[in-house]
Amino acid sequence: MLMWLGPGLETVPFHLIWVSLAIVYGLQAWPLRWAVTACVVVAVVTGIPLTSHAQDGVIAYEEVTEIPLMSVLFLVMVWHVRRRIAAVERAARSAEREHVAKRMQQRFVRLASHELRTPITVARGYAEMLREDSTDARIVEDATVVLDELSKLERISGRLLALAAAHDAQGTETVDVAALTHRVAKRWAPVAGRPVHAEVAPAMVVGDEERLETALDCLIENAITHTDSPSIVLRAYRHGAWAVLEVEDRGPGMQSWPASPLDDRSDAAGAQHGLGLTIVRGVVDAHGGELRFGGARSGGLRVTIRLPLAARALSLPV
Repeated sequence: MLMWLGPGLETVPFHLIWVSLAIVYGLQAWPLRWAVTACVVVAVVTGIPLTSHAQDGVIAYEEVTEIPLMSVLFLVMVWHVRRRIAAVERAARSAEREHVAKRMQQRFVRLASHELRTPITVARGYAEMLREDSTDARIVEDATVVLDELSKLERISGRLLALAAAHDAQGTETVDVAALTHRVAKRWAPVAGRPVHAEVAPAMVVGDEERLETALDCLIENAITHTDSPSIVLRAYRHGAWAVLEVEDRGPGMQSWPASPLDDRSDAAGAQHGLGLTIVRGVVDAHGGELRFGGARSGGLRVTIRLPLAARALSLPV
C-alpha cells in the first residue's frame, strides 16, 4: 500500500518488505517449499507497483531490476541457512553417536570387569587347592604360576573398573588436595619399598575425592612398577587459579617415554605403562583439569595434574 501511495519513494517500503522477510525467515526457518513460495509472492506483490510506476515514467526501469536481485539474495540466504542447519544437525547426530558409543563402551568395560571376577575367584580357589594338596614339586610350581597370572587378571579387572568410573567424576565436594596428597603418601610409604615424601601447601578444588585419590594411586604405582627410582615425591600447592598435584620420581626420566607431544603421552604410553595413565587422563578430564609430563630436576619424570581451584579458595591469599 505504501508503494502504491508513494510514487517515487516506493523503493523505501520495497526494501523494508524484503528485509522483514529475511528477518522473519532468520527467526524461524521454514521448509524450502514455503520459503520459495513466500519469495515468489513477495516478488509479485512488490513488483507490480514498481513496474507500474516505471511504465508511468515515475521511476526508471532500472529500479525494476531490484525485484530479481532481492529474490536472488533472499534465496541465497535460504540456501546458507539450510546448509548451516544441516551442518548443526549432523554435528548433533555425530555427538550423540559418540556419546552413546562412549556410554556403551563404559558399560561394557564395567560389566566385563564384574563378569571376570567370578571365574577368576573360582580358578584361584582350585589353583590354591592344587598347590596346597599336591606333593609334586612340578605341580606346586605350575599352580604358583597360575596364581600369579590370576593376580594379574584381578589387577587388570580392577583397573578396568577404575577406568570405567574415571570419566564419571560426579563429586561436588570441596577437596583439600594438600590433605589428600599427604594421606596418599603416608598410605604408600610402607608398601612402596622406597621413601615416599609429601611436600604440600594449602589448595582446594571441587570434585570427587575418591577419583582424585585413584589418579594419585595410579601415578605412584606407575613410578614404583616402571622405574627403579630410589624415592618418590608428591607435591600439592596452589599456582595462580590452579591447584597443582605432582608425582616425581628419580627413574630413567623422559627418555623412557614415547617421542610424542607431551599432551598425548598418557595415551601413547598406554601400552607400555598399562591402564594407569589412561585412568589418570580420564579423572583429570572429568575435573576440567590438565595433565602434563616433564623432566624433573633430579633427572627423573615429573607428572603434573592441574585442577581449577574452588571458588572460595580463589579469594584466599596465596
